[in-house]
Amino acid sequence: MLLNYRNDLQLDLKDMKLAYLALPLFVIISISSAYASSDSCGCVAFRLDDVQDYWLDDVQIKVMDTFMQNNASLTIGIIGNYFGHDSKLVNHVKSIVDSNTDVEIANHGWNHEDFTKFSRTEQSSLMKLTNDKMAMIFGLTPDVFIPPYEMINNDTMIAFYENKFRYISSNVTMDKPIHVTKNNVSPHIPSTAYTGLLNADDTLWLGENHKQTLVRIIESIQKYGYAVVEMHPQEYSIRQGLNYSNIYNETQIHELKLLIDDLHNDNIKFVNMSNIQKDIGTQTFPAWTEKIQSWYDDYTISASDVYNTYQFLIQNQIIKFNFPQNLSKYPTHQNITTTVFWIGESADADNDYISNSQSAWDSMWIQHYGGIDDPKSRAGFFPSNFVPRENPFYVALPYNDIDGNGIRKSDSTRTYWYDEKNWNDSESIVKNRWVKITRGDKTAYAQWEDAGPFVYDDVNYVFGNNPPKAKSGLDISPAVRDYIEIRGGKSTHVSWQFVDEKDVPDGPWKMIITRSQISN
Repeated sequence: MLLNYRNDLQLDLKDMKLAYLALPLFVIISISSAYASSDSCGCVAFRLDDVQDYWLDDVQIKVMDTFMQNNASLTIGIIGNYFGHDSKLVNHVKSIVDSNTDVEIANHGWNHEDFTKFSRTEQSSLMKLTNDKMAMIFGLTPDVFIPPYEMINNDTMIAFYENKFRYISSNVTMDKPIHVTKNNVSPHIPSTAYTGLLNADDTLWLGENHKQTLVRIIESIQKYGYAVVEMHPQEYSIRQGLNYSNIYNETQIHELKLLIDDLHNDNIKFVNMSNIQKDIGTQTFPAWTEKIQSWYDDYTISASDVYNTYQFLIQNQIIKFNFPQNLSKYPTHQNITTTVFWIGESADADNDYISNSQSAWDSMWIQHYGGIDDPKSRAGFFPSNFVPRENPFYVALPYNDIDGNGIRKSDSTRTYWYDEKNWNDSESIVKNRWVKITRGDKTAYAQWEDAGPFVYDDVNYVFGNNPPKAKSGLDISPAVRDYIEIRGGKSTHVSWQFVDEKDVPDGPWKMIITRSQISN
């Protein structure tokens, strides 16, 4: 009798909620008219896990081609030791990656192992094995690590930084994300939605319909500012007895196509996982949509109910996604010739016979850093033979706010942050400021720790829009070099701009932050 009463109560509750959804929109808004706006990528990334040789080849290829044919980005998670010999699959993946800048590969372990069962050294070695193999096959190293079984621990994160990854993608239940905004970004971008799930006894993959997945995507964007959708080839395979066949499931492929169409129609931007944090805009959601989502989460209304509500709100621009291209108050300096330098670099023709044993503001730079930052002897982004005391991510720009007599220059008023505070005579206005450096799809952050190269008074370039006076307009450290992947030589071209410290995302550049000031 109690069970019947409970079921009747749930049905009544559902009827009440459906009646709420059926109300005219102006009535709903009058009930709760608050709107929530926040910075957001407002975007979706799809992650295809478990890509490997000689296993559901046609299915894997069909899923990839569904994205390519419908102008949608994709991140392909490859199991390193299980990939490289199946020419049909390998050549197809290579052709997709080579011809589509919005497709990327990700490291999905060496043998699809639970990384938490290994030591830090072992985890790092396993990551490196797959990275090296991907570099051999594709000519590039993955930026994204997808831990098998979603399992990570503290050693995983240390190994992650040692292997120069930029993003790690577990599962939202295992690795809670923060809300992605222009002021608050993170290397952690776990999956927050899915196109299929294992059944209760983990024996069968059950595909979701497109409405269920879209509801989860929009919920994730509202909560976290982005969505990562996790997929597996098995969801799209026809099951034959106890085994998955190499025949794709037309129904589930059709559901995937409907999902992609909906996302395009709703103006939700597709990105690969490495680009989630690049295009931050604003999203606007009515506050009451959280209540509707909670009713779906407790199974008292259906995905179709929420889906229909979201479609109405988006089509009538009640829910809005806006993507301004440049939110920075500082100008971007494009295509700047950039050279590599390092603390302790000896004087030679490359640096105009100027030694880097001291900086413009520190006469004991080597000692304060902890040693010579040898560009040929590295342990990840760090020097291999000591732990630095200051940030290994540093740059030099051709301006010094202090003249040769230790007096602040009058043109220091040109610095964008001059009015930030009252500056003491013992501190530089520019030392330790943060700079964002971009080369292709790689972006690093570093602190300004020296003046140069070659010029020390180029205020119209550094704090204006003029081209640099010298042949090179920026010097970068070995750590920055390695992060933006400069291979061979000491020169490249990058874009750079200043960034406030509060806007600097998490990354290896934040492991040690330089705070020291002028030291004579």
